[in-house]
Amino acid sequence: MTHIELADAQLADVVLDGGTITLRIPVAPARQPGEGADARPVDGFLQGLVITLLGASLVLDEGTALGECLGAVREGALVVDGQTLRRLPVPAEWRGAVSLNLALRNGASLRISATEVRCATPGGAGFRESLAC
Repeated sequence: MTHIELADAQLADVVLDGGTITLRIPVAPARQPGEGADARPVDGFLQGLVITLLGASLVLDEGTALGECLGAVREGALVVDGQTLRRLPVPAEWRGAVSLNLALRNGASLRISATEVRCATPGGAGFRESLAC
């Protein structure tokens, strides 16, 4: 299973639709387990990630517009029933008392409270191995 890091992900869009908030993340740092005889994890990035929060409400810092909440994520965490997750498995779904906190490199931050979160890569986008040495 692929796991993504919220830190250094690129937030491209925040869509509000009633009690549903959708975050579009075109690329996020990721890691997959190794295969076969080489069991070492493989670093790379995941393309086309969508995080959907249901029963959601959004809180922005005072003086921050929603349009400012785009770009590189400096720090992020998903809290599910009191447990903090900085690496998220994809695909995955959580229900309960959920909050997603993102601080962006441009200084903006957003906090979303929800009752359900889904992380997926619709459309067949997926993991790409990093070729960095």
